[in-house]
Amino acid sequence: MFFKCHHCYQAFLVGITIFLCSIMSLYYSLYLKAYFFYGGIFYLPITLAGFWCGKKAGLVSALFFSGLIILNSTVSSSEYLFNNLLQIMIFVLVGYVVGALKEKDWYSEKIIEHQAYHDLLTGLPNRLSFEESLEKELVFAQAQNQLLAVYLIDLDRFKYINDILGHLAGDKLLVQVSKRLIDALAEDAVIARSSGDEFLVFVPGVSEEQAIIEIAMKIIDSFKKKFIIHEREVYITISVGISVFPAHGKDSKSLISHTDMAMNKAKEMGMNGYRFFSTEMNRDISDKLYIANNMRQMVEEKKYDAFELHYQPMVEVGSGRIVGVEALLRWHHPDEGLLYPERFIEVAEETRLIVPIGKWVLQTACVQIKKWQKKSYTSLKLSVNISEQQLRDKAFLNDVLTVLTETRFDPSCLELEITETVAMNNFGRNIEVLGELRRIGIRIALDDFGSGYSSLNYLGTLPINILKVDYNLVKEIPFNIKKSAIATSIISLATCLNYEVVAEGVETEAQLVFFQQQRCTYIQGYFFSKPLPPKELEALLEEQQKEVAFVGN
Repeated sequence: MFFKCHHCYQAFLVGITIFLCSIMSLYYSLYLKAYFFYGGIFYLPITLAGFWCGKKAGLVSALFFSGLIILNSTVSSSEYLFNNLLQIMIFVLVGYVVGALKEKDWYSEKIIEHQAYHDLLTGLPNRLSFEESLEKELVFAQAQNQLLAVYLIDLDRFKYINDILGHLAGDKLLVQVSKRLIDALAEDAVIARSSGDEFLVFVPGVSEEQAIIEIAMKIIDSFKKKFIIHEREVYITISVGISVFPAHGKDSKSLISHTDMAMNKAKEMGMNGYRFFSTEMNRDISDKLYIANNMRQMVEEKKYDAFELHYQPMVEVGSGRIVGVEALLRWHHPDEGLLYPERFIEVAEETRLIVPIGKWVLQTACVQIKKWQKKSYTSLKLSVNISEQQLRDKAFLNDVLTVLTETRFDPSCLELEITETVAMNNFGRNIEVLGELRRIGIRIALDDFGSGYSSLNYLGTLPINILKVDYNLVKEIPFNIKKSAIATSIISLATCLNYEVVAEGVETEAQLVFFQQQRCTYIQGYFFSKPLPPKELEALLEEQQKEVAFVGN
């Protein structure tokens, strides 16, 4: 409103100036029949018209005053013809140049304004522009007592596109994604690139839940066709989060925030899915914040005594003896009692608190295993899980070496477990770190093998010693023929690559017999023992000296 009034005020001043100058010129020409010597004052309205109203206004005012100069010369005398022609040329030049310079500034301002409200890569509105448009639409929806759905679209595993094909290919894919969304949705749909590989959408006038779901499915279906990037076919899946006004929020920020929570839940459920926001998601976020704050305070105050390590035996299939243990973290929470990793490990990784906690785990476990080795279990091996955040930490390799030195722990007795996802992210850097760990004698295990989608592609590249067959695969053996065939293939492949194999989650005698027959190297699972506190595990080790866990076939 201010800018509109400001422009009106400028136009009014230009009009008044032109009017006054015109009256003076006409007074000399028509009434006095005399030459008007004060044509220089015409530069003021010409300059003002060009500066405030642009090139066209400057030229029009220049031509208008040129006409008054000609009229004055005709009525009074033609002896000043040369001066008048020169003055007319200057009028036109001033009007054009001043107006052109002003329009250049306007153009620059428009570019800056466009960049402030649009994404430079895709040309779509950015998040700021989307929020403003959404706020306006919410006012209308509230007045009409209508629903309004907001969608957040996230490309699944987009990072792999950047890592494998390069960032230029990733940018081209984002441009194609934006065009596909525009083609898939109605013309009045507002589409914006929120950040990275995330896009925001709302469609005005959609007020029924079924219509909201249909739009989500239309978005998902539009991504089932292949993309062509650098002459390569690329298929991608998406996860869609949905929040609905007014049930899930009454302003743009809360609705967008809730779509983000819903999108993360949709991603957890699998690919090409959508999820509506629910109050349970809010409770999950609150719980994560609660856990994160408690954990951060404990780490900052170095109160690691609240943590405890339990150890799950790893049994050699051939001999039936315990050859190693896997250290598993537990947390004695002051208010909630004993917490298991699924409750807090994800939060620890998201907040990077896993780095100091992981160092404590490695230190504590090495000290414990060293005690057992000194007793009589000299060849007992230790397995410790390593997160992506730990591998990313520049001090990680040095921390491992420091722990080994301080505890005098034999590197060949240490096994570090990574998941396929951890291995694939930041692939080059991780290969370098893992390779260095291998060179000093530490064994590397690939955990949850059989749950990912690209393990075979990188299996020969990763510097690993051990494959751990995923629990979700093992639990259906031997009654699921397909899963059994997959497990058999994994063991055969590992044997060819000279890897040892650990079957995780063995809980029945039938599963044990299956892995014995397939000549699997080691097993872990409740069939033999659950994770145990140090004292209970030590008692089990002492019992093992009297009799083996089971008799191998």
